[in-house]
Amino acid sequence: MATIIAGSDATLPITILTDGNPIPVSGDINAAIYTINGRTVLIGAQLVDPAAAGANFSAGVVVVSLSADQTSPLVPGDVMLVMTGSFGIRRYRMVVETLEMPTRTSLFIKDIVVDEMRNEQLMAAAAGVLQDVVITDSYIWSKVRAAESEISHRLRVPLVPTHFFPLPPTPDQVAALDGMAWQDEVGYDYNPDMFERDKWGFIVTRQRPIISIVKLRFSMPSAAASYFDIPPDWIRIDARYGHLRILPTTNASLITTSIIGMTALSWHSVIPAMIQLEYIAGLTDVEDTYPELLDCIKKLAVCKIVEEAFLPQSGSISADGLAQSLSVDVGKYHDVIDLIIDGPAGSNGGLQSKINGIRTMVI
Repeated sequence: MATIIAGSDATLPITILTDGNPIPVSGDINAAIYTINGRTVLIGAQLVDPAAAGANFSAGVVVVSLSADQTSPLVPGDVMLVMTGSFGIRRYRMVVETLEMPTRTSLFIKDIVVDEMRNEQLMAAAAGVLQDVVITDSYIWSKVRAAESEISHRLRVPLVPTHFFPLPPTPDQVAALDGMAWQDEVGYDYNPDMFERDKWGFIVTRQRPIISIVKLRFSMPSAAASYFDIPPDWIRIDARYGHLRILPTTNASLITTSIIGMTALSWHSVIPAMIQLEYIAGLTDVEDTYPELLDCIKKLAVCKIVEEAFLPQSGSISADGLAQSLSVDVGKYHDVIDLIIDGPAGSNGGLQSKINGIRTMVI
């Protein structure tokens, strides 16, 4: 996967393949850049120069050259390079970066983590055995992304501060986030007994730990689209567990009137998505607070790479001893990952406990 730096000249060598093998090409070849969904042309079709440095049409190698003026309007993210010629149509994924916005996941910058992964102990050992296996930067990066996503799902938390909107945000709202991760999340159901006795409007957020509450609104199902915003100083938060309670500190008659009105409207039944909660949740300062989390993700990425790299080697006899040794090492890595996440067996510890609290089971 090639990288285009927006605002800079770009030279993109492409090898035209059929069934995984290079094929000779001839005649006019056109190249254009589209959005990744193929619906919008970003850079119009242009002829590829057969005499460009590095081009070798007989070996299927063509070079696409883009000027700084052409790449300047491109925004960071994935784009699609479309090549047309005697070979038909070929499409390739490209990545657009700027100097200020490198390709990254929530926690890792591609260039930095790929170098770190190549120097990792097990990766280095595997590279010594699998000398015929080419492990590209893009392949390593894909496994880092997969590992980060898997660990996030396993821990059930956003790994970085994430802004959650109760309704799809407007472009202005997204722009105001200045690059912060965001998602839209359906509202919470209003339950008529949520203010009975000592419940105090108890709500459990879907995402945690909570960093801040932006807005808590009771949106009433009426033609007038009336609503009641809970004053921020009424909201009591247990950030770690995502618990919210509403405790009036000013004119309690306001909320009392609103609650009575909503209860009357609902006829003592649940009203779907009436409670619209806009909030920020997720882990903060992972590098300093949860350094073991970064280590865990890298180890899982290494396991994915080494395990897949050995698939074509399964019939090899000469490397059986080394392969068995590496297989044992991969198993140890999985054990270390489990230890980091769940702690020692029966300990109720690890990152799960540190982030989500102690787990219990009722039998």
